[in-house]
Amino acid sequence: MARRSRLIAVQDAWRPWALRVLGSLVLLALFRVSPLWMPVLRLEQDLWSSLTAPAPPYAGVLIVGIDEPSLAALKLAPPLPRRLHAQLVDALSEAGAAGLGVDLLLSAVQNAEDDAALARALQGRLPVVLASADVVVRSSQVAQYQQHVASIYPQARHGSVAMPLDNDGVVRAAPGEEGALWRQLALAAGRAIVVPPPGALLRHYAPEVALPYVHFTQALEPSRFLPEGALRNKLVLLGQHTPVGGVDQLRTPWRVLGDGLQSGVMLHATALVNGLAGDWIVPVPPVVPWGQAVLVVGGVAVLTRRWRGGYASLLTLAFVLGALLASVIAYVQGLWWSALPTVAGLALHLQMGAAHSYWRERQRRQQLHRHFSLYVPPAVVDAMVAAGGLPAVQGERRVLTLLFADLAGFTAASEQLAPPSVAQALNAYFTRMTHTVHLHGGTLDKFIGDAVMAFWNAPMAEPAHAARALACAQDMQRDMQALRSQWQGTPFAALQLRIGLHTGEASVGHLGSQERFTYTAVGDAVNTAARLEAANKDFGTDILLSEATCRALGADTVALQPLAWLDFVVLAGRQAGIDVYTPCADAALAAISQTLRDHARAGRWPQALQCCADWRLRAANHAPSLQCQADRLEARIRALMLERPSSGGDVPNMRFSARALNKS
Repeated sequence: MARRSRLIAVQDAWRPWALRVLGSLVLLALFRVSPLWMPVLRLEQDLWSSLTAPAPPYAGVLIVGIDEPSLAALKLAPPLPRRLHAQLVDALSEAGAAGLGVDLLLSAVQNAEDDAALARALQGRLPVVLASADVVVRSSQVAQYQQHVASIYPQARHGSVAMPLDNDGVVRAAPGEEGALWRQLALAAGRAIVVPPPGALLRHYAPEVALPYVHFTQALEPSRFLPEGALRNKLVLLGQHTPVGGVDQLRTPWRVLGDGLQSGVMLHATALVNGLAGDWIVPVPPVVPWGQAVLVVGGVAVLTRRWRGGYASLLTLAFVLGALLASVIAYVQGLWWSALPTVAGLALHLQMGAAHSYWRERQRRQQLHRHFSLYVPPAVVDAMVAAGGLPAVQGERRVLTLLFADLAGFTAASEQLAPPSVAQALNAYFTRMTHTVHLHGGTLDKFIGDAVMAFWNAPMAEPAHAARALACAQDMQRDMQALRSQWQGTPFAALQLRIGLHTGEASVGHLGSQERFTYTAVGDAVNTAARLEAANKDFGTDILLSEATCRALGADTVALQPLAWLDFVVLAGRQAGIDVYTPCADAALAAISQTLRDHARAGRWPQALQCCADWRLRAANHAPSLQCQADRLEARIRALMLERPSSGGDVPNMRFSARALNKS
């Protein structure tokens, strides 16, 4: 049996862990196939590309740009006359350049003289690669198709200038096709390259450290404008570089930190440097980041098996930062190892844990709400939930004012009626008493046969707990009068309600076994309240209060509701004596009783006897039910005087000892 209990406990402990892991991985898989995945993944790529962009390594690559300064110096607008391109080819050849790639589509005839001049230059010793492209043709007559566009010089070597664009228009992937311009240029010049593997990304270089660049006009006359040897052995790329006009401008990952536009010739040069230096960003196999995500999420789930929100958040943050740092380091080293599966998995696991914790707390609150609604008014429970003040299920020590109420003569009366009639009467009685307890903010503890137990100052603190308990007791007596009117003609019409009130420290909380527990109060204070209820029989009263409850009432309450002192007694089952009081409608009689108490305690017997006489006289007209108590006290005092007579009538050293009540 113990082994089975341990097994169940282990299963209960690991079930939330398994649900969190499974739920987060399922949500991660759904996220992967959702439209949100790719934009977030590309954002990660762009951030790493921008934040880790290094200075370009030296690879012997030079860009010749047809830019605004060159156009201004030539006093021309694009397209430039091809005789100038022929002049550039000759100048580069004479300066010892290793090769030239032209990022200009020379697909249309310009004029015979200029076209012939460039044709002659292309036949020189300098390897030249001209641009070609596959152009999408859209027409209302035919379906969309691609047309290959090459230059008008079929004898020349050609290379594709198309750059792979993602569907958001950003250049991220490496142009790895065999006919790419940069590959054809390197091949023509006899340079060794590293071919990008499938899925490789361009490594974009820091824009603040530009690739080697000269103006078109400078390259036309290198001996005049450039240092000696500036073009020797260089792989030169010629292209339009007019950022202001926006011609041939493509979006790059730098968009996350700015506009991110770059000329096409710059991107071809970047690809050429990547290929010559082997500087591609190579993706790891897809199983690697996903395997990492599964392992990390599972590990964090194990470490947070006992869920604590703050600890789980810090642990998740630490692993997220670790995954991001590892991804950045991998990117710097030339590996595209996405942290997104791990980060998303951790975030989803944290959300799953938080949701499970919230749901569990919500269920606990709902359960406690339902449970406490049996004891305290629903409005009080709502206030407790709103304030986050639901008490702990274990017991706590609190000062409570406890109320015990019991129907005197119920057993004998119930024997005269059929069980349905008894049940009907009890239900009416309990309904009224419960309503009154809740009306005064009390906690209904339990029904014990025909008895009712309630207390104040728990679970919610109530500074005026004694006053509210006394007011409840008086309203319960008024309810009892109404019930007796309903029960006229039945044995229940003669029932009397006796109530005991006591204030003291008790243990209060959810107490019981694992199978059954209840919110209750236990302790000596509870027993005292029950004994006070029973003591009403001896005094012929309806409500009895202890001295502790009287002190807790405060002067203001006592002024509004006078209390008559009845006696100093030892309750059944107790050893120490306590003073007992009862509500009294006559303030003068209450004052007489308390003066009598003081004289009796001090041993001033003549004065005490005079108070007894005053009590008897006052009670005859205002509280006949208390008249007999004056006779009882007078008899006790006279008995003390006979035992130890005094010369002056006062015997200060004599004790007015507590009277033991009949245990029946």
